[in-house]
Amino acid sequence: MSNPVEEMDDDRLKALLSQEISSSLTHDKTELAERRARNLEYLQGVMNDTPAAPGRSSVVSMDVADTIGWMLPGIIRVFTASDVMVSYEPETPQDEAFSKQASEYANFLFMRDNPGYRTLWDGTHDSLALGNGIIKHWWDKKEEVEYSEHTGLSEDQIAVMLQDKNQQVEIVGHKEGVPQAIQVPGPDGQPVEQMIPTHDIKVKRVLRNGRLKVECIEPEDFLLDRQATTIENARFCAHRQDVTKSDLIEMGFDKEMVDNLPTDRFSSMQQEKISRNEESQTFFNNVGDTSMALVELFECYVKADVDGDGVAETVRAYYAGDSSTGELLDWEVWEDDVPFSDIPCEPVPHRWDARSVADDTSDIQRVKTVITRQFLDNTYWVNNPMTWAEEGSITNPETLRSPRFGSTIWGKKGSVTPPVPLPVPYIGDKALLALQHFDQVREMRTGVSRSTMALDPEALTNQTATAANNTKDAAYSQIELIARNMAELGWKRVFKQILKLIVKHQDRPRTIRLRDTWVEMDPRSWNANMDATINIGLGTGSRDRDMAMLNQILNVQIAMTDRLASGGFSQQALEMVPKINMTATKLAESAGIKNPDQFYLDIKPEMLQQMQQEAANRPDPEMQKEQVKAQTQLQLGQQQAQLDQQADERKAQIEAVQMQADIEAQNQKTNAEMVQAQQKFEFDKEMALLEFQLQRELKMAELELKRELAQQQMAQQAEQHRQQMEAGVFKTMQSQEAHAQKMEATKASAE
Repeated sequence: MSNPVEEMDDDRLKALLSQEISSSLTHDKTELAERRARNLEYLQGVMNDTPAAPGRSSVVSMDVADTIGWMLPGIIRVFTASDVMVSYEPETPQDEAFSKQASEYANFLFMRDNPGYRTLWDGTHDSLALGNGIIKHWWDKKEEVEYSEHTGLSEDQIAVMLQDKNQQVEIVGHKEGVPQAIQVPGPDGQPVEQMIPTHDIKVKRVLRNGRLKVECIEPEDFLLDRQATTIENARFCAHRQDVTKSDLIEMGFDKEMVDNLPTDRFSSMQQEKISRNEESQTFFNNVGDTSMALVELFECYVKADVDGDGVAETVRAYYAGDSSTGELLDWEVWEDDVPFSDIPCEPVPHRWDARSVADDTSDIQRVKTVITRQFLDNTYWVNNPMTWAEEGSITNPETLRSPRFGSTIWGKKGSVTPPVPLPVPYIGDKALLALQHFDQVREMRTGVSRSTMALDPEALTNQTATAANNTKDAAYSQIELIARNMAELGWKRVFKQILKLIVKHQDRPRTIRLRDTWVEMDPRSWNANMDATINIGLGTGSRDRDMAMLNQILNVQIAMTDRLASGGFSQQALEMVPKINMTATKLAESAGIKNPDQFYLDIKPEMLQQMQQEAANRPDPEMQKEQVKAQTQLQLGQQQAQLDQQADERKAQIEAVQMQADIEAQNQKTNAEMVQAQQKFEFDKEMALLEFQLQRELKMAELELKRELAQQQMAQQAEQHRQQMEAGVFKTMQSQEAHAQKMEATKASAE
């Protein structure tokens, strides 16, 4: 019967942590620290293991920095070519509804809420230079608050401020303000002045109660037990950091315990830190205020049997101070995964520490540095050879030792042999060949050369386009392999942990802005175990190459879709639509267009399912063909009848038009005849009128003539009558005279 295991107490845990920290530090110092320090020094061009001889060339070949600098842009572009660095794959049908939403939210948190690009850059750079980039991801429960002061507020305004539903608002300071006069309606309806009290307050707004944090930490500050091959299965891991005593008290640790902690004077003296910054050698933790004194803090995650059941649990503990004399500040059973992930460059089987680009090129840099120095020394020597001269034959021998342009060498009188330059063999051409050889070695190891990283005209001379592309593809394959290692073995775990953290710890919905639209994100109902796929683009080749390949894929997809649709496999053809949409999106991403989703229809699963259901409800293709054939024949007959009817109607229309034309012609003829008759009538009328007028005028003339003749006749008759009257009067007078005479005669006779 086994002995019962005692439950864990503070003393046992402190001893365990002291042992694990000491072991991990020893392992790190003996196996990892020296290599990391050397890689950092080589990266900066500091080569303490290859000192220059006094008075000789001290130039340094920068192969490590050049290689990493050439590889970084391609690898960074692999992860940033798309706006969506990670995509979560649904595990169950219920996950379909929020898998895309989870992908968008995780990318938003990484790139927007956190310095995602900086974290990506630092992690990738550490991986290439040191073998492993360490990413820390955790849920920071620290309350983020904002303080503001407001003066002259009324009670109603304060009440409205406290009712803000989006933020927790609390008044932490208050004093009476200056009363303000306002106008209020009086009893008679006229405004009257009234004094109201005001308040000056200090408000505390809780912006958020916790948030996801992701950052890249220094590899030398990450500790791992020597037997561990992965972080997930490690027995012990820890994050070592220098924090102030003020930070520890703010984290909630006991002030008296923190004040008694020894200040850290040696953590910044680590070999890697000195390699990063040589000025750190003079650091002695001298500060004016003791609250700002630095303390070495270990955030530890260790597996230990806490409850005595024989099964180890994960414990998170904070240990401050030296590994042997430190203090256990706090500890708890940890239910989450350890908050660390590593980004490996070239993983080594069955080991945690990976090889780096610096490991592959540091020896080449060392050899090239020596050869380059020898080449330059030889060139200096050839250009400034030593001179042979007889002792005492030169009066100013310092001119030979330090020659100057235009200087004169004065010889003693009677000296026979002049100074003679000693011959120096030139080996520069051989040194350049050696340098080219080691450039080829570096290219074979890393795939980086000027012919692959840039279109060098000299490197592409006498090469066909196919040969140049094959060379570039072979080199890119090594860089793509590094990017694949980083994605599958590093960033995949980072984003899986991000999903788990937000599902577990985010306790309320959050509204964020995505693609010019405000979207509410509530991860509490999401599946935290969804698998993550890192979008690593299409490789580190040129954009033109990626776009050409995508266009070929798109053409093949469209052709397959057409074949499936024409063959009656409509549902399978519809299943190709999201793939075509994805290819089109990748094509836009390769062109450098951000937010490519806004250019294409977002085909959701429910939309695709509806399209498939509609396609399934359609009749059998063969029957549909017969129906289409019969319908086509019927339509052809109807169309023929319609054509005949249209022809008859057209003929009738033509005849009607012809008849109408004849009628119009007849009408025109009749109208012409009528016009002609009218014109003739008018002419005859005018002629008749003229004739009538002429007859009338003739008649009038005749009448006038007759009248004149009558007048003349009447005048003649009147004249004749006058004459007759005159003749009658005369005769009467004669008669009367005769009668008178007769009377007189009678009278006379009577008498």
